[in-house]
Amino acid sequence: MTPCEEWTSKGVLAAIKQIDADMPDRSLAFVLGAGASVTSGIPAGMTLATGWLKEMHGRHCLDGQALEAWVASGQPSIDGLTIENIAQYYPQIFEKCFGNDPDSGFAALEQLMERAEPYLGYSLLAEIIDKTRHKVVVTTNFDNLVADALSIHNRKPPLIVGHESLAGFARPRLRRPLVAKIHRDLMLHPKNDAQGVGCLAQGWADALKQLFQNFTPLFIGYGGNDGSLMGFLNNLPQGAILGRPIWCKRKDTVLSETVQTFLEIHRGVVCTIEGFDEFMFPLMQTLVPDFDLAGHCNGVEQLGKQRAEKLRQQAEQIQQAHAGNGLEANESHLKQDMTDTLKNDFNWWTWEMRAQGEKDPDKRDAIYRKALAALPSNAELAGTYAIFLKDIRKDYDTAERFHKKALELAPNDGRHAGNYAVFLYGIRKDYDGAERFYKKALELAPDHSTHTGNYAVFLNEIRKDYDGAEQFYKKALELDPNDANRTGNYAIFLCNIRKDYNGAERLYKKALELAPNDANHTGNYCQFLLAQGEQARGKELLKRAFSLNPSGFALQLELWFCCLAHFPAEYPQAEQKIRTLLAEGARSNGGDFRDNIARAEADGHPNIPLLRELADAISETTQHAA
Repeated sequence: MTPCEEWTSKGVLAAIKQIDADMPDRSLAFVLGAGASVTSGIPAGMTLATGWLKEMHGRHCLDGQALEAWVASGQPSIDGLTIENIAQYYPQIFEKCFGNDPDSGFAALEQLMERAEPYLGYSLLAEIIDKTRHKVVVTTNFDNLVADALSIHNRKPPLIVGHESLAGFARPRLRRPLVAKIHRDLMLHPKNDAQGVGCLAQGWADALKQLFQNFTPLFIGYGGNDGSLMGFLNNLPQGAILGRPIWCKRKDTVLSETVQTFLEIHRGVVCTIEGFDEFMFPLMQTLVPDFDLAGHCNGVEQLGKQRAEKLRQQAEQIQQAHAGNGLEANESHLKQDMTDTLKNDFNWWTWEMRAQGEKDPDKRDAIYRKALAALPSNAELAGTYAIFLKDIRKDYDTAERFHKKALELAPNDGRHAGNYAVFLYGIRKDYDGAERFYKKALELAPDHSTHTGNYAVFLNEIRKDYDGAEQFYKKALELDPNDANRTGNYAIFLCNIRKDYNGAERLYKKALELAPNDANHTGNYCQFLLAQGEQARGKELLKRAFSLNPSGFALQLELWFCCLAHFPAEYPQAEQKIRTLLAEGARSNGGDFRDNIARAEADGHPNIPLLRELADAISETTQHAA
């Protein structure tokens, strides 16, 4: 047999670079075997087969022979099996070991693979799949490491074809990455016995013929020891594969005759590599030259933090929504359920949820103080206590002290910088300082949707930089399209600044769909509808907003203003309610009532000067008729 043409890894990478740069009609298909998953915690076929062989030896060797002697004597009745070629007989060994109870074999594999996590090589592969046109993976493995790696990095999920009956979906032209599991998915009765591994299902044969006519295969971690894929490859006529197949092997691996035959027929090349993970580094540099490993790792860290923060926010939102719905029995039940899940006193969020679940400000304050005594160096607790002191206690000096403490404890956490920016903007009216910390927050956490949206509000209301504000409103919604607060804020901007009433209404409705029990979004949409002359719908939402027990003074002012502007006869107490709230220091930050005043005037309101006077006082700006 003619020796296979062998290239250096440098030569292979140069060829791949040329394909990627000069041949846009050609893409790579990664063909992965068990060797690619070893560092991710899944033993190679050789290791698994050896373990099963030892298990059978322990069961059936009655005369005390050593394993080598037992196999040499013809046990466990597998023709051709020797200690040296165990890997080639993986399916036969599995069948012998679990033939009478194959589910126990699948259960053992499930336990192994459930504990596995994508190692660095899979992380790099996920980045290549996401950033390039090389998006096809064909594998004999049952694991989900490719999909897991894509998920960890928040990349587009792949189409996973894990059964031959679905092979028709493995088409060459796809809108998303493809993972073709030719021995089936672990949960779909994987093919692990001699018959299943020895023959490729017809559905896969048809699908792979099409794939390899459009993709150049790059084999990594695949030994070619199965009869199914390897048999299929050897039966392909010359010219059936696009380009020259590239077969990567470790230096201690000897290629089987079937592999060498395949490479000879299809003019393939062999490349010796140190391992899957080691090879993926230079391959990444070749295909994604601007890849930054440190940034890649930071992205994973930030994504994990954002997901954890989002889960916490969702739990807090549920808790707060039920606390304000007036359903005392349900609230008590929910509160107890949530409290029962908070057991770890060394976790800051345990204390935070306990505090959030307490209505009484004094008791909540006591919980925070107890928490800070237990965890004095926890930045998150310091930061959330600062927000409580600002919003509930109105103890601004102490709040600022704790904001600064959070920043000292976690100087590289953008959340604390962003929260301090909100404090400087809303309480101290230190706009230059606020902008400095907004920018710091976005530098530290550029993908944080809340601080992005808060900066948009700042640019809109303080700097009057409407184009800049809209850019950040849009970015915030790109980062989190299901954020009700950011959606509602952009709706207000479109209404008040852009006068895009259709766009504003669409977003007002979406905000309410995302948070149907939120008094602020209900009140904002109510104000919009009343300004547009939608009296019936507006009144319905006005009543609902009041029924949701709005706790914020700003929202109460806005709702009573709507009563006074649009239904003065029905709400004769509205003016006095507004003046009482104003006397208590309540204000509506950035409230714009010009459209409502114009509508009231058009509808014949008896006292437009009074509306303008109160609107100016509520928002601390001059609001003449539009």
